[in-house]
Amino acid sequence: MMPNLEAGYLACRGVARRSASNFACINWLLPIEQRRGMQALYAFARRCDDIADSEEPLDTRRERLARWRHEVRDAMAGRAVDPVLVAVADTVSRFVVPQHLLWRIIDGVEMDLNHTGFATYAELRRYCEHVASAVGLACLAIWNCRRDEAILPAADCGVAFQLTNILRDLQEDGRQERVYLPHDELARFGCAPIDWLGQVGTKNLERLLRFQCERAVGLFDAGLRTERYLDLGAKRVFRLMWTTYRGILAQIERDPLVVLRRRVRLSRPRKLWLASQVFFMRS
Repeated sequence: MMPNLEAGYLACRGVARRSASNFACINWLLPIEQRRGMQALYAFARRCDDIADSEEPLDTRRERLARWRHEVRDAMAGRAVDPVLVAVADTVSRFVVPQHLLWRIIDGVEMDLNHTGFATYAELRRYCEHVASAVGLACLAIWNCRRDEAILPAADCGVAFQLTNILRDLQEDGRQERVYLPHDELARFGCAPIDWLGQVGTKNLERLLRFQCERAVGLFDAGLRTERYLDLGAKRVFRLMWTTYRGILAQIERDPLVVLRRRVRLSRPRKLWLASQVFFMRS
């Protein structure tokens, strides 16, 4: 591997190791080349998210995103300068990752920067497909899964993950004036953002969140079909991601208003138990 390429993958590994993300911490189950590819994908997605989550003025973030889009375009044309993009370009080439997935992820960040909410679930799903499903479909390529039948369940799984994040982060997003739940469903259940910007929820809010949990459960069930198209290493990674997010959703299912009181997460013993279960998977 060329020195600058090695430096690029080292930079991506550093981004992954500095993060506490579930996505970043499970790739030890993969062969080394796939592990590097996943770290490059994570570093790319992290750079995108950092632009959206920055505390800089909105116009500054939009300018940064435009520059990032230009840098990515140059990298895909073989003119990468940023070490992370050196590794990303190599990953895209090595694993034949469809480039349009990178653009969808960037477009998802732009949707966040121009966020005005979603009128319907169809609009929310489109957003989730940009910020989460596109990452999952890129994972399929890195895992050498070329089956068309895997695309829809993988997309459903990405939506399930993102919807779980939206429920878990309800208060934090609300404080930043980001409301992701569909406007028509807020109206149907008689809810408004003010209902979750405090420690005490309403019965209407609880019913709304239970409805969202039921939707997410259906998506998780549909998404689980993805693993039938994966080899053992990728199946282990997928199952660990799936069980982790499904476990977070299960806590919200039991008590939807818990998201007003604390950030829902799995305990370290629970995570270790899940990791041990997938490590000993044989098929």
